[in-house]
Amino acid sequence: MDASTQDLLTPAAIAFGATFVALLTAALVWFFIKSTANRVVPIGLLLFGFCLEVYFFKQPYIQVGLQIYPNDIISLFVLLAAVVGFAYRPLPINDSPFLLWLAFGVTMIMSFVLGLTDYGRYAGTEVRPFFYMWVAGLYGCVAGFDEADLRRIGRWCVWACYALMAIALYYWIAVETGFVNRQAVFDEPNTAIFRPVGSHGTFFVAGVALVHTMAWLRGTGTRWSGWHAAFFLAFTVIMQHRSVWIAAAVGLAVVFLLERRHLPRRFALMLGFVLTLTLVTAVATAFGFLDELGRRLLESTVTMADDEGTFAARVDGWIRLWESWIAAPAHTLFFGYPFGHGYTRLYNGVVIEFAPHNYYLDLLLRVGIVGTILFLMPTVMAVVHGLRVKTSSEFDYLLARGLGVGLLASLVYFVAYPSYYIIGAATGIALAHLIHHRRTMHARQQALSPVRSPVTGQIIGWRAER
Repeated sequence: MDASTQDLLTPAAIAFGATFVALLTAALVWFFIKSTANRVVPIGLLLFGFCLEVYFFKQPYIQVGLQIYPNDIISLFVLLAAVVGFAYRPLPINDSPFLLWLAFGVTMIMSFVLGLTDYGRYAGTEVRPFFYMWVAGLYGCVAGFDEADLRRIGRWCVWACYALMAIALYYWIAVETGFVNRQAVFDEPNTAIFRPVGSHGTFFVAGVALVHTMAWLRGTGTRWSGWHAAFFLAFTVIMQHRSVWIAAAVGLAVVFLLERRHLPRRFALMLGFVLTLTLVTAVATAFGFLDELGRRLLESTVTMADDEGTFAARVDGWIRLWESWIAAPAHTLFFGYPFGHGYTRLYNGVVIEFAPHNYYLDLLLRVGIVGTILFLMPTVMAVVHGLRVKTSSEFDYLLARGLGVGLLASLVYFVAYPSYYIIGAATGIALAHLIHHRRTMHARQQALSPVRSPVTGQIIGWRAER
């Protein structure tokens, strides 16, 4: 036994480790008990884990034969909360949106089991983001949130956005002052464009901005809705994720289309905001304060057309992975390669092994045509429902339209990035709204249906007043 192992097995170290494990277990049990009574606790944990993931660019983990990350524990907790919730709330087993989402999970689990047999722990590494997203969607679909719950979740999302902005500000200052070593923390050279918050975090902020933009245009949000929208959209631009820009622009265009009759009322304020922002930008540029930011924004935009840039590398990878998949046997076309198969391809003579940065292609590779359809069908159903459903209140309108616009933007986002558990949770909540609306409409139709005589078959009354 070496010296380091002996140090770990001292009585003090063992006592500390046992205490830590006991406290962690007690905390998990307490949170689990609370989640059965308070339905929003798992969503709060997902948001907390999301902020933690952004802050720790290199995720902390516990080594127990395999690496256990914070989001592993959180997602397992959310899954258990969903399963236990079945004892308190009826399972929507007769509703097609839920069944489609459940079937998508089954195809994912089958691919994982096969991959575990063929590739071992590598299957677990690849399935993680799929599992996180699906579990969050499952819980959002079955939790049965009421209006108070959803309002609380909405406030938490705003706080999470400001937390992400604070993390970005911290890293900007820390890197500039030398307090944080950029290469050590972010694994990137100092010459690269610095994005302290990744694409997932930036897209989340953009999605919340879209909802607050809608509320501000309608004049039905809080007095801070306009400021939230302005801050969050500005943050989205500054983070310089080009694919997020495009997805957010599509979402913003849809918001303006939906709320076009409210635009004239807000036109003066929007024009004043644009002019003020232009003036401030011009003054800051004249004094040289924005030279570096401007250079990086221009560089970020121009490199999209660079044959040696990241975009060209991604497209080349998509083509090579697509060609290998399309030439595979029929069962692979329908159900994909098992998790753990990897994404190996060549680019300019260099072996590339990371994921393809295209969620649609990633779905085809891992769950095949069947799994991809099972994912897209409930997602598209949620989008169409959110954008078209007749709502009963202003809150219901903002919820449905906000989810519809956000998920529509996510379909654009998936062209360049994978999905993640916050989008999964939003999808689940949107599906729950769809299921609730269908049940409500069915109940109304049943209430207005005629009562017929069991003998003559003639109408003898109505179940409710017409």
